[in-house]
Amino acid sequence: MKGETRKQKREKQKEINFFGEFIRIKNHFFKDINSRLKGVKDKRHQSYIEYTPDIILFSMIMKNITSIESMNQMTVEFNSEKCINNVSKVLGYEDLDELPHHDTINDFLKKLNPCEIEKIRKYMIKELFKKRCLEDYRLLDKYWTIAVDATGIVSFSDRHCEHCLKREYKNKETGEVENTVYFHYVLEAKLVVGDMVFSIDTEFIENEKNYEKQDCELKAFKRLAARLKKNYKRLPICVLGDSLYAVDPVFKLCKEYNWQYILTFKEGRTKSIWSEFEGLKGLENNNNSKGCTWVNEITYKDNLVNILEAKLVENGVEKEFTFITNITIKEKNADKILYAGRSRWKIENEGFNNQKNIKNNIEHLCCKDYNAMKNHYLLVQIADILRQLFECGYELIRSLRASIKEISSRILESFRRDSLTPEDIANSNKRMQIRCL
Repeated sequence: MKGETRKQKREKQKEINFFGEFIRIKNHFFKDINSRLKGVKDKRHQSYIEYTPDIILFSMIMKNITSIESMNQMTVEFNSEKCINNVSKVLGYEDLDELPHHDTINDFLKKLNPCEIEKIRKYMIKELFKKRCLEDYRLLDKYWTIAVDATGIVSFSDRHCEHCLKREYKNKETGEVENTVYFHYVLEAKLVVGDMVFSIDTEFIENEKNYEKQDCELKAFKRLAARLKKNYKRLPICVLGDSLYAVDPVFKLCKEYNWQYILTFKEGRTKSIWSEFEGLKGLENNNNSKGCTWVNEITYKDNLVNILEAKLVENGVEKEFTFITNITIKEKNADKILYAGRSRWKIENEGFNNQKNIKNNIEHLCCKDYNAMKNHYLLVQIADILRQLFECGYELIRSLRASIKEISSRILESFRRDSLTPEDIANSNKRMQIRCL
């Protein structure tokens, strides 16, 4: 596409059925996803059901794929014969007259157990592992890097529900509470593969009834880690996290689960480790030509930890990075450990930033019901896996060099305009190579 004029680029895009190509990607990587959507446990009264779960959930996936912000806007945008026919073909229905109204969708999501959507995400991640299409992105040809971080998804001036977290803002002089914010937070675990980050697990940070101490990120990590270990027993994991996680309980948990970790390390986090590193790094003379210095086997309680420090100049600006890890640092792997540690920021950029400000606006309140809020959030994560495979993994779309917003508008336009062909909805056996560096 290099050297093409804007007009040539427009003409090329006109030739592409974006919705059809998206369905090809969906069917190639996740051939059973339709049956998984249809098979979720539906708690609605069966006598009054007009739309099956797969119709409702696929409509929501398309809302998120096309970056539609509000539920009302989705109802308006999808109210066309072409959209209805396209959904009918994708899901294998012949008599679909309408797509569900947003009130119908929210009523369904209020009753749906979030674990039903989590099962679909687990199926998707395991399918990607099974296809072995991401093998090139393992750290040291062995470990899958999983970044963990928390973010806010919605806030209120008054208590929203019994699960709200609370933050008080006090007057610095008087100590009196001037403002109180109630909010919901979520801890994400994202599989980092090149420039893509796939949600692999989610833990909602929430208070229980009659709580004395608030839930927090580290407590949520313990719950999330236990579930990750249960769902992916033999997966060789390397946890990436910020300095919050550079504490003994996290070290012990990773040791128990036989996981590796690379965590941002700061001077004030664990002073004894920092002091020993500062004292030893000049004596051991472990360094390489690319600005990395390291010390292995620093004793901290019952753990041996290793510290890597890098001073780099990028675009004329000097930058300093320090990481703590249980991977033994050597000259041949120091650069790879540094790169993996720095890739943690992708959960904030390719992950939270894109979902908040570019693709989905996950902070928009699609429903006030807390259970439905969880399901809305999890459906964004499922759609985001599909979107990233479409954007980064598909050569045809990648070659267009289109922006995220441009791809969203093209998919929506195609969904409302183009008809699917039998080839679009057939399961494709054609090899598709993931390239996202």
